[in-house]
Order: sequence, then structure tokens, then C-alpha cells
Amino acid sequence: MKNLLQRFVLLIALFILSSSFSYSQVGWWKFDNPNNLTAAEAGYGSDLVLTGTVSAVVGPTEANGAVRVPVGSYFKCNHGLTPTGGGLKVNTYTLLIDFKISAAMWHNFIQTDSLPGGSDGDFFIKPTGEMGTSGAGYSTFTATVDTWYRLAITIENGVQNKSYINGQLIKDWSAYDIDTRYALFPWIYFFADDDGDDGEIDVAEIAMWDHALSASEVLAFGSVGGTLPVELSSFNAVQLKGSVVLNWETASEKNNSGFTIERKSEIENWKSLGFVPGYGTSTEKHNYSYTDQSIGSGKYSYRLKQMDHNGTFEYSQVIEVLFTPSEFKMYNNYPNPFNPSTVIAYDLPADAFVTLKVYNTTGEQVAELVNEYQVSGKYNKSFNTSSVSSSLPSGIYFAELRANEKVQRIKMLLLK
Repeated sequence: MKNLLQRFVLLIALFILSSSFSYSQVGWWKFDNPNNLTAAEAGYGSDLVLTGTVSAVVGPTEANGAVRVPVGSYFKCNHGLTPTGGGLKVNTYTLLIDFKISAAMWHNFIQTDSLPGGSDGDFFIKPTGEMGTSGAGYSTFTATVDTWYRLAITIENGVQNKSYINGQLIKDWSAYDIDTRYALFPWIYFFADDDGDDGEIDVAEIAMWDHALSASEVLAFGSVGGTLPVELSSFNAVQLKGSVVLNWETASEKNNSGFTIERKSEIENWKSLGFVPGYGTSTEKHNYSYTDQSIGSGKYSYRLKQMDHNGTFEYSQVIEVLFTPSEFKMYNNYPNPFNPSTVIAYDLPADAFVTLKVYNTTGEQVAELVNEYQVSGKYNKSFNTSSVSSSLPSGIYFAELRANEKVQRIKMLLLK
């Protein structure tokens, strides 16, 4: 069975409450069931609507079925996407189509008109094999008959549109304006044309995304039958009692050994936190969770290192997490003992007027480091004795932090 998978594209901000999102493969049709050649894969869009007749044929392999679409027949796809790009239509999406042609003639892949055959198609193969349109231009790449290819078309009207064969860029062209050519109504037609330029074509798979895949994501799909090991369908994070709980869900997996969770802070490089085993090869959804308990307030970056059983691995995109303090806390200074300076760190769970003062053992104030209103967050203040008084003797000193009627103190040792 084929398995078209999308890459991790992860971006969250974590606040006191949880933040989450879901990813975005919105359509998937594999044509493996000869008794139902319009069926969508479970969880990936709605069934196609057929006009005309189609037949089941052998695909790239015996186990990989395909559908043969003759001249005059086509599919209507009700994609369910919401308008993007600030327009009234869908201006950003990706299509991936595994196909084979059997004759050197005109073929069309998509039509974005309001009615089938209402105007010319939007992505052709010429009889000589070049791919594209007269308006956007044609590729120098030429498709040959009786060869399976994987076509990817990424649309970002107003930005850039591109087409790829087997993961390699064959044509990029200046994007059309928002809501013009390539923008979608609530539907799109596959293999339709207004004047017969829709030659017979075999199709083994169609997939659709609600965003434009990057070049590296398209490359990862490779040629027909190429897969990615894991499809991450959701990711979220929750702050609970001073810890961060990471949750993610896979829609399918292939040869997945598991995930190493890695973290980086503002003051330390990437480090491994732990490993969560995977489910090997599976077409079912699986939920994962990991709790990071060794965390203070501040800005953190997380990533997942997905490992295959053969030792290869793939990093997810980095997630930046802003961890808000859950309690009022003052940390021991560092270094301690010190001479002539040391750093005092503290956490504010809420905005407050803050004072940070240093006293000697007789209760005399020797320094005032903070006397201002501060927003919640993590703070570091340096106490440098040379800037206060060069005559401060060695001995014990106390730092006192006050905020919103709360007080904490630490003991520091100055050794000259």
C-alpha cells in the first residue's frame, strides 16, 4: 500500500494555557479498491464525484492499484478548504499526483473553473512531453509514455507557483494574482478539459494539502511509491505545575523506531531529554506524550528526532516555547562564594513592583539592584561589589527579593 505523508511543519507558542494545532493533508485517494474507485482514505477528505466512466488497472506495482481515466471522463473534488491569501477563493494548496500516460497526446491534470469544461485546463502535458500551460510556460522536462511519474504542484498565488517531477523542480513561474488562475472554488476538477485535451491517463494516487509544500518536503516524497516514515497530524503543549507536557499524534508510520525529544534553552545547547518508542509500521493513528519536568521559566526550543529501525533519522522543525513562571521563586546566586560579582536569578509569575536589595549581617543595606515595575518572566541581576563599594569586606550577605507582598531571601558569601 502506498503512503503519502507530509513533513513536520511545527510552530507553536506556549503560554499559561495550552496551544495546539493540526496539520494539513486534506485529501488522499489511492484507487486500490477496484470496487470503489472514488473513495477517499479515512480521515482525508470526501469521496470524488465521477463524471463518465473509469476502470481499475494495475499501478506501479501489483499491490499498488490505479484508475484509468479516458477522454471525456473526470473527477470533481469537493476539497472543503477555506479561502486563503486574503481573497474569496483558495489561493494556497499543494497537489501530488502519481500518473502514467500511454500515448503522445494532450493530457490535462486540473481545471479550476467554476464549471467542468468552462475554460481551458490549468496544467497540461503536450504531445511532445513538456508540462505546464501557455500562460505560465512549459518545462524543459519531457514526460515519456509508459513511465510512472510523481507530479507535485505547489500554489501560492501572489507569491510563487512551482511544479516538480519525482521531487525535482521542473518549472517555477510568477504567481497569478489572488483569486485569479489556479485559485479554487469550493471544488477542483481532475483530468477535465473544455476542448478534448484530456487524453487517457492512469492515476495511482492523488493527495492534497492546504498549504504549499516546501522544496525539501516535495523532495522527501521522491518518486512514485516514495514515503516519509512518519506523518505528524497534531502537536500541542501544556504547562502543568512547573512542567511542560508535549503531546503529538501520528496519522501513520513506516519503520518508526521512535522519537528522541531534544531541548535547547537561551543558555544551553541542544540536549537529549528522553526517548519514546514508536509503533514500527502502522496505518492507524497513535498518540504520544512526554513531560519535561526539568524546566525553569524562559524561552525554550524543542524538536523531535524521529528514528527509523535502520538507524536513519529525521529532525522535526524547531518549536519555540515561551514558558511562563508558575511560582514566585528566587534562585541561589552563582557563583557562590564570589568575588567580585555574582548573578541573582528570580521568577515572577505575575506583573509586580519589584525590589531586590543586598544587606550585610547587621541589616544595613549595601546595594539596591532593582526598584521598578516588572512584567512576569525570568530575570537575572548582577551584583558587582566593585561598583558598590571597594571597601565591602569578605563575609556573609543577604539578597532580599520583594514582589506583590511576597518576600524571599538567599545567603551569599563574598571571599576576597
